[in-house]
Amino acid sequence: MLIVGVEGCRRVRDGIRERAVVRQLLEGRPMKEWIIIMAAANRAGILAAVTRAIAELKGDLREASQTVVRGHFTMIFSAEFPVSLEQSIIRDHLQDACRPFGIELVLREQDAPAAPVEYAAGTSHYRLRLGGRNEPGVLRKLSQIMARHSVDITGMHAERSEDGHSFEMIQRLALPAGVDPLVLQQEVEAAGQDFGVTADLRVAD
Repeated sequence: MLIVGVEGCRRVRDGIRERAVVRQLLEGRPMKEWIIIMAAANRAGILAAVTRAIAELKGDLREASQTVVRGHFTMIFSAEFPVSLEQSIIRDHLQDACRPFGIELVLREQDAPAAPVEYAAGTSHYRLRLGGRNEPGVLRKLSQIMARHSVDITGMHAERSEDGHSFEMIQRLALPAGVDPLVLQQEVEAAGQDFGVTADLRVAD
């Protein structure tokens, strides 16, 4: 009787997986797009490990975005892999690369090419810098103003002070035609008056 230990089982499993990868890579090279979403505590070497795993599967990285908040990061990739690769092969290979870093990984199929964001004629882009006391309800009141004017918040970063008493926030905004930036800033300042909010709205670089 042949008895295979845990390590032996792992090697057999890895060997089967590697042969499956090679076999599928040889079947054809049409590419298919996948969305990779990852979250974990931020550590050095994560990006190198993930991009190496993508390259090992002959994948092509199309787009990437990363955000770090309080020592934790989220990263989203758009990557193309040979269409002959099964989802399980891609997922398992990426998870093996992510495991040492404790990364939670989600792999989603991109069914149709994502349409580029197109803004209506007359849309203008601004950067809004905010500061004030850190109290419940601040973000809700300010975001309601943006929604009322159909302003698209295309990016946002906010931080609380070390003592927790104040905050700073930067938003990137797309203002529809007809929205007066000066009026918008005045409304923001009026809504945030109870929180000591100051606002600085300028044309985006």
